[in-house]
Amino acid sequence: MFAEFARFTVQSDTERFLILRAAAVQAVKRAHPGLVAAPLLVQHGDGSWTDVWIYRTEHEAQAANAGAGEIEEFMAMAAVLDGVSVEPGVIHHLGSAELAPAGLGTEGQCP
Repeated sequence: MFAEFARFTVQSDTERFLILRAAAVQAVKRAHPGLVAAPLLVQHGDGSWTDVWIYRTEHEAQAANAGAGEIEEFMAMAAVLDGVSVEPGVIHHLGSAELAPAGLGTEGQCP
């Protein structure tokens, strides 16, 4: 799995950006099935945002990036962003992504 962490500011109202992002994610997924999810979108206290997109492979992420200019919905979202930087990285699965609720079937186990 491969992730891209995009950091940016938004040059429109939040509601409009969220609508544009939702449309962009769906359009990229249709054009590039290697997009697995865009599960995390965080607005920081300084007004900047971090958006995480996850692909099956680095190659599929690169293909999506190369073709982004041809996806109208992605370009509409990109038009309201400023100061975009992207940090790519490989996802390593070292354990469960979910934590068990405290006290449920974990007696005698380390938390």
